[in-house]
Amino acid sequence: MILDDKKYSLEPTVLRKYDFLRKAPEFGSKSEMNRLFSDLPSDFISSAKSELYRKSGGWIERAYEERKVKQFQIENDVFLVPILSKPAIGIDTSGNSSDRFICFAFYDNYGAAYHYFENMLEIPKTVGQRAEFKWNKLNSILRGVLDRELDHVLGMSAQFVLMMKTNALDCSDEKIIDVFIKLIDGWFSNYDYKYNERQGLRSKLFEFANETQIHCDADFQPLGPDKIVKQFVKILSNEDEHTPLHAEKDSHESQPIQVTDILCGILKDRITNREHKGLTPWEFHNKLKSDSKQRDAKCYLWEKREFTTE
Repeated sequence: MILDDKKYSLEPTVLRKYDFLRKAPEFGSKSEMNRLFSDLPSDFISSAKSELYRKSGGWIERAYEERKVKQFQIENDVFLVPILSKPAIGIDTSGNSSDRFICFAFYDNYGAAYHYFENMLEIPKTVGQRAEFKWNKLNSILRGVLDRELDHVLGMSAQFVLMMKTNALDCSDEKIIDVFIKLIDGWFSNYDYKYNERQGLRSKLFEFANETQIHCDADFQPLGPDKIVKQFVKILSNEDEHTPLHAEKDSHESQPIQVTDILCGILKDRITNREHKGLTPWEFHNKLKSDSKQRDAKCYLWEKREFTTE
């Protein structure tokens, strides 16, 4: 970056909203970012303060409304990241010895997470022509890095994440399409104390998913990704008019699938280790058939946090 004929070699940084009010933000005393902030005009902080606290029409609020910038909150810090992609949904699975984990990630900015993996965390991709981010190819150190960064990754990229742990996908006494329908419907059916909450979630997810590109890995054989996408949106629609859009891309061509692969791996490990921080357990309405083994699912929800600071 060059400003007033001065060149700055800026480190990859996720800016907090109120860094603009500090003459020397907390980037490290000798960082290039601090040097840039120190060299800004003397009236920059007062101008930034006026913009930040303006109730309407400030530059951050305009950028937010125009989908140029996304704000997300972790504890008391509000962060700003550029919008690098259109909304999309990613569907991916991961397994262990007895269960399958299914992740449905509703992204408003998946490009930010992909950029974060590639350029800031420097997570390596698989080797070869079909290079991509794959959780099962990462060592324990890199997995630990990603786990520690989960709040940032979710905050900058997603609105909702549905996570399911189930032993039903490998059953032999039901068609896989019927199993999938029951797994999704189990989030929203049942006339219980959570009925209004269930229907409220279904409505929000359908509003996001209808006419939105959905990227689905080919993990439900013999059921193709196009049928998964069609049934997923149909169930969310609650029989309203709907338009499912399947993005026909293999995983190495799809950033949403790759980001979802990483999220699915992190959340699978957390659930397996009974570390559910950030996830809300969701009661599953079980309509699955059973042969000699009980078929069931456990569900978890992550939803973007609403701001509690100004």
